[in-house]
Amino acid sequence: MKTFLRVMVVAVIILALAAGGFWLYRSRTAAASQSAAGSTAASGTFTQRVTAQRGDLSSAITVVGELASEQSAALKFEEMSGTAPLVTLAVAAGNTVQAGQVLATIDPAAYQQALDQAKSDLQAAEKTLADLQEPATALDIAQADLAIAKAEQTLAQAKQALVDLHTPDLTDLENAIRNAQDNITVADLQQTLAQHDSLAKSERDLQYTVAWRQRRIAELQQMVAENKANLEQKEEITTQQEKLAEAQADLAQVSSERRLALQTATAQVTAARTALAQAQQDLADAKKGGSDLDVAKAQLAIKEAEVSIAAAREARTKLDAGADTTAVAAAQADVDKKRLAVAAAEQALAGTQLTAPFAGTILQTHVKAGDSISANTVIVTLANLAKLEVLASVDETTIRQVRAGQPAQITFDAMPGQTLSGQVGEVPLQGSLQGGVMVYEVPISVAGAAGLPLLNGMTANVRIQTGEAANALLIPSMALQKVNGMYQVQVADAGNPAAEPQALPVEVGLSDGTYTQIVRGLNEGDQVVVQMSNATNNNFFRGLGGGGFIMQMSGARRTTNAR
Repeated sequence: MKTFLRVMVVAVIILALAAGGFWLYRSRTAAASQSAAGSTAASGTFTQRVTAQRGDLSSAITVVGELASEQSAALKFEEMSGTAPLVTLAVAAGNTVQAGQVLATIDPAAYQQALDQAKSDLQAAEKTLADLQEPATALDIAQADLAIAKAEQTLAQAKQALVDLHTPDLTDLENAIRNAQDNITVADLQQTLAQHDSLAKSERDLQYTVAWRQRRIAELQQMVAENKANLEQKEEITTQQEKLAEAQADLAQVSSERRLALQTATAQVTAARTALAQAQQDLADAKKGGSDLDVAKAQLAIKEAEVSIAAAREARTKLDAGADTTAVAAAQADVDKKRLAVAAAEQALAGTQLTAPFAGTILQTHVKAGDSISANTVIVTLANLAKLEVLASVDETTIRQVRAGQPAQITFDAMPGQTLSGQVGEVPLQGSLQGGVMVYEVPISVAGAAGLPLLNGMTANVRIQTGEAANALLIPSMALQKVNGMYQVQVADAGNPAAEPQALPVEVGLSDGTYTQIVRGLNEGDQVVVQMSNATNNNFFRGLGGGGFIMQMSGARRTTNAR
């Protein structure tokens, strides 16, 4: 509906523009060209000659717009993932805030954990890269050579073991049996000695001492009980008890040592007999050439040793060759990737605090603390009311007249009588379809608005000055004819009024709809012919009355000063 009314207003203005223009140039040139004018009722044609004169010409368009902030933003937690409750909301509508001020928060725990993990991954990747880039030291080379030598020794031993399985040395095995038998004899002897050594005698002596002192203590206690003990005998009881305790402790220690000695001797006998059995088994296996299992184990040991040598030599070759460029490049790429992950995690953590991107005023809060939100949820709307602009709606028929930097005058329906100045900003290349008409939102700066009670969304009326020409050669626009894409005018012969006018091509400049600037083709004082039918003339002026006028074209006010 709003767009329809705007189109109707534009249509009325265009009619008024044409009528007023015709009336103006007719009234201004009537006296000068009355002798050259002709009118016949039969033909119904009105002809008038108009003199080309110098004058100042300016054109403008008037459009409607909406007051808005140059800086405004609908703020969201754009870095968050999934949904989460809003923990805090620190502002309300009408609050003024500073750039960087925290407006709202969500729980940062999960984002901090993700950042810690990303940093840990980065450290591991950097360690891997540093290890690859670090040159081999003398110690690394020596260790690699030692690893090769050990692997070669192991291989030699494994091969010898396999040879021994196939060609055993029976003499060594027989000697091992004899040695095992000798060890059994020695172990048996040591076991016998352990049973009759000094520890055994000491144990028997201590056992006798303990028994004697126990009997003596019992005799003395009996005498005390029968009141037959003297003082010396009573004191002897204490002495005997102390000596009994010492003897019992010595007996316990000697008994423990003797048991340990017997156990050790017994273990040695057992070990010697086990060794003898193993030696006898080894001799038997050797005589058979080794078991299949032993051969398989020996062959496996050789293979493992060969693999170890190959790995050791390859490691040594890599030390000589230096860092693998492919591996270093892959490690560097991994570090770069991990750094990006850390940066993203840091940004996500910082995103748990919603901060003001610029100083301004909170226009509206859209949620409250505790509400579940996502990355698409608008939390607050912020605007810098100190920097205002008007978004003027210019339709597709007049947008080509608008250029960045053109001056403008701005009035507001809410503030009658107050006029502010402005300037056209960057003209948009893309418009939006409104009611079947393509409309472009053109930003207009607003100067002198400080202290005025202006609010976002107020309706503004904008007059944009689209052109200006000083001391220009002007003729009525109705004198122009367009033929084959070129403009021409009919020029009368000033010396011979009866002569037929001659068509002359002209180059036009600025026009306000009523008057048009002639850039080339005419001289000041030339008379051009304007023709109009009486019917059109009468109908055109019937409703205008006799007063002055304000010319408007496509919704834009036009002022003309032609002399």
